[in-house]
Amino acid sequence: MKKLILIIVPLLLASFLAAIDFEYDGEIRTRGAIYNDQYERDGGHVDSRLRLGMSTQLAASLLLYAQLQLGDVIWGDLSSYGGGKTGYGGGIPTSVSISAYQMYIDYRIRMLDSNLRVGQQYWADNMGLIIDDSFSGVMLNMDSLLGLDANFGWIKAKELNLVNDDDYNYFLMNLRTPHPLPLGVFASYGRDNNRDYSTATLMPFVSLDIDPIQIDANVFAGLHFNDPGDDEVGLGAALKAKVDLGAIGAGADLLFATENGIEVLSPYYQNGLYIYGYGTHHDGLNLYWNDPYSQNTDSVLSLVGKVNTQIIPRLNFFGAAGYLLDAGMEINGGVEVDLIPELLQLSCFGAIGWHEGNEIPSKADGATNYVLGTTLEVKF
Repeated sequence: MKKLILIIVPLLLASFLAAIDFEYDGEIRTRGAIYNDQYERDGGHVDSRLRLGMSTQLAASLLLYAQLQLGDVIWGDLSSYGGGKTGYGGGIPTSVSISAYQMYIDYRIRMLDSNLRVGQQYWADNMGLIIDDSFSGVMLNMDSLLGLDANFGWIKAKELNLVNDDDYNYFLMNLRTPHPLPLGVFASYGRDNNRDYSTATLMPFVSLDIDPIQIDANVFAGLHFNDPGDDEVGLGAALKAKVDLGAIGAGADLLFATENGIEVLSPYYQNGLYIYGYGTHHDGLNLYWNDPYSQNTDSVLSLVGKVNTQIIPRLNFFGAAGYLLDAGMEINGGVEVDLIPELLQLSCFGAIGWHEGNEIPSKADGATNYVLGTTLEVKF
């Protein structure tokens, strides 16, 4: 009987799915890098990841979407992904962990010109300062609220003991005017009962796009309420500016925050550096970043200048130089090659950084760090 069930159930599921039309999207990425750490120990690794999205319009007002993630698998890794077996990972034999990066229903509320999205979903603030990731929760996305694009959300940041009131709930509002001059404000309130901690954030922003100049600017204030009565305030600002002169482009990135900064959930602010930030083509190499503008004990300053140019069609050069206060200075550069336009891209990059301070006893002037890497990515 059990064998019969094992046969019938997959057949029924396959026939059900065959009757539904799906659309697909995704990306597959393999990247490798050699580098050293803060103690100047040399190393490196290669990793691969696939994200595969599937959507189906079950009714005019009902969309289902799921995005599976396979990996990230580090080549040769002998870590356990739950099987408890040596080699159950990127080693020999090779196996891949599977997780649901997104999984939600999207219901169109026509009378409100809004979409209600429930489940595991992705959302990001305009610079990724607070969140740029998937999460479990509910979002109401309104086409127009008094002429504004509006997002209202509840994020379940932490669910601890199921029978205790020790969870972390986060509520957000994002309002934005439409083009040609998008002005907006992000506001949020979070309560972590496990830590007896509450936080509120206010972050106005503006996006200006007047050819050939593009500017995105934020200012933010973070309020931190620690029971009993130990309250703190943090302030800051971020600015991204680009100018496109055709053959060459240039840009600048500035981030400043006072002590305490703002509370973050899963930020992905890219300042253009690899050792002292999140780089465009690899986000796993940063030695001295670690969200320095959140719950920081001192002022933070990240200042980066950028340049890019097209060498020949489908081959671009990029470079950046920047400074992170109390951390160090970095210079990086590389090339992007469109092997198949809008589908397959190869990037090669390198960076060198000079770390301030004397954390390493044998290096009175700090460490010299380096990165050499390449990333091959398909998006469809």
